Amino acid sequence: MYFKNINESIAPASLTKLMTSLILIENYNLSDYIEISLPSDYIYEGKVAYLKSGQKMTIESLLEFILIYSANDACFAVAQLFNENTDDFLALMNKRAKQLGMNNTNFKNPDGLDQDGHYTTLSDLLILSKEVIDNYELLSIIMRKSFISNIEGEDKVYLNTNKLIERNFYGLKTGWTNEAGLTLSLIHISEPTRRTPISYAVFCLK
Repeated sequence: MYFKNINESIAPASLTKLMTSLILIENYNLSDYIEISLPSDYIYEGKVAYLKSGQKMTIESLLEFILIYSANDACFAVAQLFNENTDDFLALMNKRAKQLGMNNTNFKNPDGLDQDGHYTTLSDLLILSKEVIDNYELLSIIMRKSFISNIEGEDKVYLNTNKLIERNFYGLKTGWTNEAGLTLSLIHISEPTRRTPISYAVFCLK
């Protein structure tokens, strides 16, 4: 095992979405239908799917927007499912982090955009990644190269942001912000039909 600067505080970027997704799947079933709701003051920023309040979709579709397309607005839609006050969902994220032993992590938003006080470490991200790997429902979504949604009225293909998926690097998540640089959580699977990880890595390039 190789590691370097694993306890250095970093911005997690979109790897934040792994925690957002974990909490969602621990409280809902993939087949559950929900109605999208966004905060009244929400501003579309970064990579978004331009979801709109009132749209209906399954939890599985919402997770596809988060884990495959990396849509920031989908993360705020998740937060609204738990409470209209996003801060309440952030409290859940931070509580779950502490339960997992992520003692050097603090979440200030559900999507991973740069924000003061929003930080983690590579060591903590490895803990989170292992938890996600153990969740087959999340892993099965992460491993998809694309998905189709008609949320805009007609079928549209959304591609996975993880371009290494073509080389058997099936997830977990890619991320990038000005503060974080490039963040990646990867697992390499030699025999996809057996889902047997032979290696995984979490790193930040800045």
